[in-house]
Amino acid sequence: MAIPDVTGSTIPRHGKPEAGSGDCKCRLTKADRLGIERFLSFAGNSSVAYSQLMLDLLYQKLQVAVAIEGAAPSDVATFGSYISCVVDGKDIESGVLSFGLVTRAGEIPIHSLLGATLIGMSTGQRTKLLSEDGTTRSLVVTQVGAPFTV
Repeated sequence: MAIPDVTGSTIPRHGKPEAGSGDCKCRLTKADRLGIERFLSFAGNSSVAYSQLMLDLLYQKLQVAVAIEGAAPSDVATFGSYISCVVDGKDIESGVLSFGLVTRAGEIPIHSLLGATLIGMSTGQRTKLLSEDGTTRSLVVTQVGAPFTV
């Protein structure tokens, strides 16, 4: 199966959506969609062994996400946004959602299951956070701050 991207070409899909990840209603800006498409293209041509679960989650988001025309609402997690969430009702995770291929302090990279889950979610939204070992944890987005500009 191929997924049409914003340029009209297609991206091949490598696996089927994982159970539990479909409850995430997300919205993506054109810039975020393009960023995800570029990352997936890079990952497909890279010698780095990225998590197939994370890649499948990003492919699924491209399929099901609602397109945001223009600027994203302030409560939607976009690249560059500061995001805070609670995992399993007790663990607080926060940082800037990034495209960075190298994980830096204070960032939540797209190439992590947490980052792939958060992109496109809104403040107050709940979903399941998948783990490589097959377990799931609950995740609630508690804050989305304005994107940082450089």
